[in-house]
Amino acid sequence: MLKSLGKIGLLVPAFAVGAAWLVVLRLKDVPVPLLVVYGLLLVGLVVGLLWPGVLGRLATRRRVLAFIGVPVGLGTLGLYLGVVYYVTDLPVLLALAATACLAWAAAAFLRGRRAAGGRSARSTRRAFLAGGAGLVLGVLSGLSVDRVERQRREVLARGEQERQAAVRAPGARRRIVDGAVRVFPIHTGDTVVTYGQFYGGLDGWEGLNGYLRTLVDKAQIAVPVYAYLIDHPRHGLMLVDTGVNGEQAHDHDGYYNHNRMVSRLLTQRDEYRLTPEQDLRVRLARLGYDAKEITTVFLTHVHDDHAGGLRYLPQATVVLDRRDWEHGTVYPYSFDLVKDNLSFPAFDSGAFGAFPDSQDHFGDGSLILLPTPGHSPGHMCVLLRLDAGNVLFMGDTLYTLPHLATDQVRQMTIGGADTTHQIESARRIQHLLASGPATVPLFAHDNTRYQSDLVVSAFAHGTPGKEGLRELRRYMEAVLTSGWRLRPGHTPRFVPPASGTGLGRVELR
Repeated sequence: MLKSLGKIGLLVPAFAVGAAWLVVLRLKDVPVPLLVVYGLLLVGLVVGLLWPGVLGRLATRRRVLAFIGVPVGLGTLGLYLGVVYYVTDLPVLLALAATACLAWAAAAFLRGRRAAGGRSARSTRRAFLAGGAGLVLGVLSGLSVDRVERQRREVLARGEQERQAAVRAPGARRRIVDGAVRVFPIHTGDTVVTYGQFYGGLDGWEGLNGYLRTLVDKAQIAVPVYAYLIDHPRHGLMLVDTGVNGEQAHDHDGYYNHNRMVSRLLTQRDEYRLTPEQDLRVRLARLGYDAKEITTVFLTHVHDDHAGGLRYLPQATVVLDRRDWEHGTVYPYSFDLVKDNLSFPAFDSGAFGAFPDSQDHFGDGSLILLPTPGHSPGHMCVLLRLDAGNVLFMGDTLYTLPHLATDQVRQMTIGGADTTHQIESARRIQHLLASGPATVPLFAHDNTRYQSDLVVSAFAHGTPGKEGLRELRRYMEAVLTSGWRLRPGHTPRFVPPASGTGLGRVELR
């Protein structure tokens, strides 16, 4: 009885580890049929080792290892090398192989001591061969460390050369200094997301269930990642969010390996796309600015597609909600250079419209911070006053203009109280926009014409003027009714890729 309970006790963690490994492989886009076959082999191996008789009267643990264990081992190694392996793993893999060989040598040597005659000689030879292989692999492991780091530095150096070439390319602007407040949208690459994660919040994409669906549902789209530069005559150069950086896009595994293996395993290598021209430092330089001049970053939330550019801004003060820093930070490496420059608003400036709490950051009414929790524990929006009106930087409270119809279009939400908070935040934003006809929303991930055509055009020179803001509001009213419902022709639909593989796109119908 105790023996059976012990086996069951081993079975549960073995299945849990196996299931987690299969989830990682699916996240890395391993085809489902291959995962099914591989998963059945894993189950057969575990059950066969614990209860060999289940596989037949002639089954033994030795045969299970030979006929199931060997294919499983080779399959695991192949899958790991094919979809998870990163160059910095090489020294570790060589060290593990060296350890295995040395252990085999020690076991063979001990068997030889106990054996007699020819068997002893054979065991001794095996011990020396295995030991020699272990020593060679150990030396290679040590030598590979420097080679691996050199290879990674070469990749980053090539990226730096491409960035410098993009800065020097013709067509850069001169900075305009005329006392006006300017806002520039900065497209810092794209992120690849599941369509349901972006638009499926009303179709079951919520909480743990939604997260699991992102692992298995491969209907994916690419959406832009925007940061916003503010050139303020009184308060200097500021950014709302910072987008992603080159390492995240081009050395993804290396970037997330700074924290722990789990971070790398549970992220997708191709989740970010960034051309040299889209690098934050390049975009700033092309507008006539220098990243070193940025004094303040308003971080709507700590997610890495908004915080990656902090690696370029070690001198900046980073303003963010304390709740996000303490409870929402997943990849702290992005913050390593600014973690001593953090500033947490108290939200003690009183009510602001439908918002019961706000923070008048500079004390002159020019920039208001508004808590909008839900997407993350301490998400916040930023309202900036221009001469012609106001702009509201949305962060990820709502992804796109159609998401303002929150009862019809909703992104994936965390679930429970967080979903409630996010919907409440959306309602407050609706009220703010309805009561302020000269206020326009600016989104971080809008993949519709509102962002790509109208916002980019209106803010091409940083000063949209009254007519530019009116045009944005007219378009908003053409998309949404006064009751925050979508008008016909503006409901998002997923269009699969023509080839059946790759990224789909979104149509508004």
